[in-house]
Amino acid sequence: MGKTQSGRVQRDPAAAGKNPYPNGNAAAGKLTAAPADAEQVKVGDRIVVTIKRIGINGEGVGYFRRKAVFVDGAITNEVVKAEVLETQAKFIKAKLIEIEKKSKHRVEPPCPVYGICGGCQLQHISYEGQLIAKLEIVREAFSRYANLSDLKIKPTLGMDRPWDYRNKAQLQVERRDVKGAKSEVIAGLYEIGSHEIVDISGCPIQHPQVNRAIDRVKAVLGDLNIPLSKGDSRGGRGDIKDSGTRKGVRTIVVRNGFQSGEIQVTLVTETADLPRQEDLIERLRLELPEMSGLSVNVNPFKTPLVFGERTIGLWGNEAMNESLGDLNFTLSPRAFFQLNPEQTIKLYETVKAGAALTGKETVVDAYCGTGTIGLWLAPYAAEVRGIEVIPEAVEDARRNAERNGRDNADFFEGEAEDLLPRWAKEGYSPDVIVADPPRVGLDRKFLETVLRTKPQKFVYVSCNPSTLAKDCKVLLDGGYEIQSVQPLDMFPQTSQVECVTVLVKK
Repeated sequence: MGKTQSGRVQRDPAAAGKNPYPNGNAAAGKLTAAPADAEQVKVGDRIVVTIKRIGINGEGVGYFRRKAVFVDGAITNEVVKAEVLETQAKFIKAKLIEIEKKSKHRVEPPCPVYGICGGCQLQHISYEGQLIAKLEIVREAFSRYANLSDLKIKPTLGMDRPWDYRNKAQLQVERRDVKGAKSEVIAGLYEIGSHEIVDISGCPIQHPQVNRAIDRVKAVLGDLNIPLSKGDSRGGRGDIKDSGTRKGVRTIVVRNGFQSGEIQVTLVTETADLPRQEDLIERLRLELPEMSGLSVNVNPFKTPLVFGERTIGLWGNEAMNESLGDLNFTLSPRAFFQLNPEQTIKLYETVKAGAALTGKETVVDAYCGTGTIGLWLAPYAAEVRGIEVIPEAVEDARRNAERNGRDNADFFEGEAEDLLPRWAKEGYSPDVIVADPPRVGLDRKFLETVLRTKPQKFVYVSCNPSTLAKDCKVLLDGGYEIQSVQPLDMFPQTSQVECVTVLVKK
């Protein structure tokens, strides 16, 4: 470990500048002798660290006296000065103060609220650097959680233009008073570590049609004085503690069909009886002629979940149309659909290549959503069974199968960890299982069922390298081996990385 890695420390409680991820050097004062070990480091100390890699949340990861240090905004191979924010037994969290040696991949973030809204974590890294970082995130996960330090991993599949790609926005809304003017409605994400909404108008990773639709919906809500659940002067105020809330719109959800050109608008509210609904419909139809459907989703509970169980159609089609490749889909407001259509095609083609179907295989598409992966594979399989817990998504999947002539695909409502064991008891043993679970990974009971049924091939589509590696360790210990690992960049400018891992029975 070199001099910089082992660390220097400076006692200086002075606050850093406002720029969360500075590009250049800044005066930092005189350094004093480093403490004998990392346990002597205190909050407020300034330490010098060499960044070794990018962490799973986009932070730079280095070491001070062999203890891990997490520094938001730092990049691999940079030497940075950072102020200690938190000390724990196994790690230190620190704030970037100065860059002593800058990475060739450091760039100026184009977004004015980058580092504040929390939606992106890697805009300060060139796109080439982002793809490298995401490969290393996957490599680190397999090394740490599956003891596979020499695993061959393919280069990350990226985009030609890594902007304007998101086809859906779910933004919190708030009415704010403006000095010398009437109040305005803003929509955005919660600021990192707070409940304050950051206005993200014109977000550079959202498709321009999504941004435009959000702006139109905000304007109509404001003009019609539709009640909002946050910051409404007639009820709760975001800047007054315990001021209460008024029942009204709390989230705007807009989905844009890249191929169909349709716009689907859903207002998430705490009550179904919004005032001036007819006026709302008329104005939105006028402002958004491409809108194919307007719905209200009722979620009366204080929960991190956006949607409630009840959706009411106010106008137009209950579901919107969209296509991927030669597949046509209908999507209800709550139905999951990949947020980056361009990369989704690459993802599904990667899954198809990994499954290597010959037309004779039975396939289970676990956590199937609206059935997109299963329907993509159906022409190359004997039978496809999809499993999904959201009832509307299952209905969408069945309609999509019928609409696209996929007669050999059927979809079932339930938990994958419940249905697969039941089918196994009935004697159904799939040749290939494809699983695309949430970030928490695969349920242990599901993994145990996979090991009992022992399909010839298991294709794991993951959005969380840590849970992917942990689950793969279980499958490896149970008699499988990894055939290939392909990272994909589904969400440029963010730290998220998708990965298709193919495991085969030994």
